[in-house]
Amino acid sequence: MKIVAIASGGMIGAILRFWIGLLLFEPEALFPFPTLFINLGGTFILGWFVVYGTKLFNSKTLILGIQTGFLGSFTTFSTFSVELVLLLEKSFFEIALLYFVISALGGITAILLGIELGSRLAKKAGAEQ
Repeated sequence: MKIVAIASGGMIGAILRFWIGLLLFEPEALFPFPTLFINLGGTFILGWFVVYGTKLFNSKTLILGIQTGFLGSFTTFSTFSVELVLLLEKSFFEIALLYFVISALGGITAILLGIELGSRLAKKAGAEQ
């Protein structure tokens, strides 16, 4: 059952990533904004989910499907890596460095913000009970 949950979540995350990528794609843009937006957004959601979202579900299988399947396929290090290498190969060194720094620092910031939101919601939910 765990495999089904991961596969199902992965399918949904991959399709959503594809649709958002198409929606945000600008053929003339040098900077890979779609991947950055998806990865930072997904990282924020993961931070929130780890702290608060997991409390919404009693099923460890469902949690695994969301965390590993959905969010794992929605955000991807491989696309980031390919885009970074392509920028370097085209000698867009400043853009590559900017993309790397924003992705790394933005990812850390997004996970911290997601954790903070999740913590606040968990405290609020605990106070209401």
